[in-house]
Amino acid sequence: MIDVDLAKVAVPLSWPELFGVPEPPDLELGSGNSRFLLELAARRPERSFLAVERAAKYHRLGCDRAARRGITNVRFIRTTAEDLLFRLLPPRSLAAVYVLFPDPWPKKRHHKRRLFKPEIVAAITEALRPGGRLLVKTDFPEYAEVIGEVLEAARGLEWLEAEPEFADLPQSGYEVKYLQEGRRITSFALARLERGAPGAG
Repeated sequence: MIDVDLAKVAVPLSWPELFGVPEPPDLELGSGNSRFLLELAARRPERSFLAVERAAKYHRLGCDRAARRGITNVRFIRTTAEDLLFRLLPPRSLAAVYVLFPDPWPKKRHHKRRLFKPEIVAAITEALRPGGRLLVKTDFPEYAEVIGEVLEAARGLEWLEAEPEFADLPQSGYEVKYLQEGRRITSFALARLERGAPGAG
């Protein structure tokens, strides 16, 4: 069941149903071509990984690549980040959330489409188990400022040093491309506080 049919599974999602084990999975919001998550899943076969992608093309690409490579600890869901965060996820149920190079929507009239908003970060925080990581990268300087401001204002999270948190993780396809182009990449790493719900920082 690499490709999760939301019409045939319990809501909120059940990790024993999806993965056969109760341990919290890692989640990538917007998996794109799935290079990052499939490499990570291959390196850590004892862990579970969930990929969410809205675009049908990339969703199918990820499913096909996982099947071809025989990677069995990944599940793909085709839906929006909002649907996943506000409807599908149980609270305190994720070990980590990766948001790698989200669309910066550079035109001002499109800023409302950006993923990083206070309500989205609050929902991510709610979905993380205590100590769970939120790891973010962007190559767009203006969006990096916005992301930083939203994360700084978020409650229920503590800041971590980004470099060691990313040190053992693979690079995404976008990261490889942007580094070759000489773009500056900004990284953020945070963890859900052991105590206190979102709103208590």
